[in-house]
Amino acid sequence: MKRMFGVEMQAPAGKLPGFYAQVIHKIGDNVNVFDRDGQLLIVEGEHDRQKLNELLTKASMLGEEFSLWLLPPDTEIIHLDDIGFESQEGHTYLYADRVAFFSLDVSAGDDQDQWAALEQMKETILGRIPSTPADLYLIDPAHDQLIDGIARAYNISVLWQDKDV
Repeated sequence: MKRMFGVEMQAPAGKLPGFYAQVIHKIGDNVNVFDRDGQLLIVEGEHDRQKLNELLTKASMLGEEFSLWLLPPDTEIIHLDDIGFESQEGHTYLYADRVAFFSLDVSAGDDQDQWAALEQMKETILGRIPSTPADLYLIDPAHDQLIDGIARAYNISVLWQDKDV
């Protein structure tokens, strides 16, 4: 998964269609837009986010900005609409502030306890990213203490992810 940035472009009221086309052309010349979803332009790096922000601010077209996670294609998500979206290009993104990621520490606890803990955790898990050595699980960040408590109850350990993996 990779950190991305979404910048919403708002159509200015009272402007001629040519104005919109000029702004799109400037964006194309100056910003590496990775993907889009309607009026949401998605870029990979901070530099492109800042440049896009500047161009849209100058044109009075800047909308909301979002920190996003680009997910691998084999990710399994339950209720994607609650935490993210699929772009026009078919990429899956999650809003970074709506999810937390963890994996089971494969070196802590036995297999049976890990299985039992994971079964109880499934009530709060929103998705799974197959990974080695252990899958990553997605949850609502408000449930992090619940996950830690379940892990303690089964004498296992979870590893929280907060960066690009």
